[in-house]
Amino acid sequence: MEALRLIRTARHALAEARHVPDVLAEARQAALLAEAMGARLAESEDGELTGLGRQLSEAGAHAAVCLDRSVVRAALVSGGRAARLTELGELAPALGALDGLLHEVGETLVVLACGADTESLYWTCIDGVDAMSECKDLTGRLREAAGRADGPACSALGGAVPERAACGSPLLVRLDPPGGGGAPDGGGAPDDVGPPGEAGPTGSARTAGYRAPGAAGVPEVSVPVG
Repeated sequence: MEALRLIRTARHALAEARHVPDVLAEARQAALLAEAMGARLAESEDGELTGLGRQLSEAGAHAAVCLDRSVVRAALVSGGRAARLTELGELAPALGALDGLLHEVGETLVVLACGADTESLYWTCIDGVDAMSECKDLTGRLREAAGRADGPACSALGGAVPERAACGSPLLVRLDPPGGGGAPDGGGAPDDVGPPGEAGPTGSARTAGYRAPGAAGVPEVSVPVG
């Protein structure tokens, strides 16, 4: 299946996910798709695309490992979406769509981190956000490299110069884990953005429409779209 079609399917699935394990599973699927696309680009005849594609493949694999927790395994998509990738298709639209998917995944993981009720879930989300940010940065660099390889007239969506920040700033966050403990590197966060616990976030810090995971049964979240 062509990359653009798989990415659209992934974005729809992420938007429809409501339970925490399902959201994490979709985030991991996005990472695996980035890894697969990077591997295809690593086979390019263009030296710059080859190098960046290899880096994206490695970053995607790292992101998948960060999100590979026991809570994810119960909700993995059967067969894996990345295994269905047969061709990249038009490179500029595919990379633009991947950039958007990675941004949405990062935003969703931030929401989960703010609502995390366990340290394990919190650090899974934070590690995932950092890893997705690296993938997103590499995707932006690939879009620029593809533009140089193909020429400015046909390099990007609508013939415009590709924008690395088209979907917002890189998703790099540092919050305190549940219970108010600081990050391992000693970094901290303002009192109004930390996750629940003694130093938890205020209502204003949470994404609009956010619903905290339920105390009983399988937790649910509201997933931001776009």
